[in-house]
Amino acid sequence: MIADTHADNEAINEQIKEIDDKNLPVEEWLLLRVGSIPRNSVGWFRCGVAFYNKKEFLRAIDCLQKSVELDPLNYNAYQIIARACIALNRKQEAIAALKQSVNLDNPSDWQLLVELTAATEGAE
Repeated sequence: MIADTHADNEAINEQIKEIDDKNLPVEEWLLLRVGSIPRNSVGWFRCGVAFYNKKEFLRAIDCLQKSVELDPLNYNAYQIIARACIALNRKQEAIAALKQSVNLDNPSDWQLLVELTAATEGAE
């Protein structure tokens, strides 16, 4: 019985930790879970992609914004920011990120930019 109670307590503590982790800023989460934070644009970009793939869109955006602060020419980061914003129904922010991407001569984002802008105009 004691072993079951101990196992139950550990499971509850793990659930609480998961809940608490969701509220941590990305830097604190990385320090807690990974033990380090990225020191360059590529590191922040890769963390952003990882969070995006886990559907943790707010953390993805935080990481990707840190990436473009360090490398404003990283149109790939703007692409993923836009997609994370779309997932969060933040269309104006998505459009702004896509505009940054196409202004950096990334032709692949023109289609989504036009589609999203046209959809926004139709909603007005």
